[in-house]
Amino acid sequence: MSGLGEAVTLGHQGVFERLPGIVRALVADPTPDLPVFKGLLVTGDDRMRLYLTAADGSRTYGADVVISHTGPGLLAGITSGYLDNEYEQQPSDDPLCDVVVDLTRY
Repeated sequence: MSGLGEAVTLGHQGVFERLPGIVRALVADPTPDLPVFKGLLVTGDDRMRLYLTAADGSRTYGADVVISHTGPGLLAGITSGYLDNEYEQQPSDDPLCDVVVDLTRY
């Protein structure tokens, strides 16, 4: 397999290894004030976009994250209102979300 194919495969492998924990953390204890996890898309080597809908249903966020960095800290940031920071939101051309928040540095 070529370098790019291997990178994407490693990204998918990382998602499948981490997916149960990510989903469990985002949906295990639904709270009316927290965003609702809708799904995810692998976007590149060690990167994915999480799709979350605002608790009031007003918008859908695309949160770009590094797969290998998804853990309790990142998930706590997502559920603690980090997505609502208007300075971090960018307009989206992704038909699955209204705005994109870059959490790859988180």
